[in-house]
Amino acid sequence: MDVDVYAWGANSHGQLGLGYESELCMVPQRLSKCSFQPQLVRCIRGGGGHVLILDKNGRVHSCGWNNRGQLGLDSTEECHNEFAMVPTEYFEEVPVESISCGWDISGAITLTKRLFVWGSNAFQQLGICQRGFTSVRRPMPVRLPRDEPAQRLSFGLRFCAVLSQDKKIYIFGRLRIMDPAPIELDITSTTLHRCNVMKIQAHNPNELRIVTLVSGQNHMLLKCVNMEAGDSRRIVALGDNKYCQANAFQFEEDVGQLAVGWTHNAALLKTNEVLLWGRNCYGQLGIGQFSEQQATPTPLKLQLEEGQTPARLHMGAEHGLLRTTAGEIYTWGWNEHGNCGNNATENLCVPTLIKLPGYAKLAGTGAGFCYAIVETVDVETAAPQTL
Repeated sequence: MDVDVYAWGANSHGQLGLGYESELCMVPQRLSKCSFQPQLVRCIRGGGGHVLILDKNGRVHSCGWNNRGQLGLDSTEECHNEFAMVPTEYFEEVPVESISCGWDISGAITLTKRLFVWGSNAFQQLGICQRGFTSVRRPMPVRLPRDEPAQRLSFGLRFCAVLSQDKKIYIFGRLRIMDPAPIELDITSTTLHRCNVMKIQAHNPNELRIVTLVSGQNHMLLKCVNMEAGDSRRIVALGDNKYCQANAFQFEEDVGQLAVGWTHNAALLKTNEVLLWGRNCYGQLGIGQFSEQQATPTPLKLQLEEGQTPARLHMGAEHGLLRTTAGEIYTWGWNEHGNCGNNATENLCVPTLIKLPGYAKLAGTGAGFCYAIVETVDVETAAPQTL
């Protein structure tokens, strides 16, 4: 069995890792050269024009746009169109547990729960408040207050949000909070490393616990657990709400996964139902229509083919990707650069099956591009069937 990496969509900064740059790539292309073994890929995260891949050995690999040092390679080259491994010494030789990408910023949390960030610091989103530090070109450790261990990391356009193991959120950079703020949260301002930092925690942690966070362009969603009932149906939202993307909900069933685009959101419930809300001018909600009003304030069901069971959701800037338990990939939404991989550039308002040569075991998205790790069986070497 062979395992390969496929990528499609925008490639103007070499973010598809194909060895060249191009404005669009309308069908999935196999990468011929990688700094990692495809069968060892653990997760894929994309930013505005760059991508990070984390392997099962805790190593980070990057390619694409590097104007702010977001690849973490300590390189001044504008773009890298092939993958390279971020030196392990940059993480103090400790394996990385999780990774995240923003528009022009990247971050990682190691197995020791230490936070590392790199890329743009134009809005102090790296937590650095020193003259001349508008960008950082290699991973830099950032200490949270009282050396709290980092648990989750998420980036918006101009902010970085970190969830600590003590269930507190620290936000570096710029995220405007709606007024009034959600009543479930206590929000205070503090300073860290001479930077202004926003601290967020549940108003009553004995009743509500924040367990994960995801970020859009200028908003953020928090998945919360009701401590008394033990369910995870509550979503709390912060930030810009121009397209109703910061509307909060109490779902009827537990939320298994949250995924966020620039101005739209998706929730995969434990019942395998996928609900989306927010902006829909490009069909990015996958509900079978383009919304003239652009905003959809209440969650609507994704129009997925009957019999398909969702395994994982991924949101690009204005498009979506769903991997099914059968290893198939469906895409929808903004398609200007071939983001949806269907050999066209017209926007799609319904999930569309993408042609891949085998079983997709993993997938990921960036602002205008997609990745998939695909298993294929060599017919010539496959064992013959017996009747």
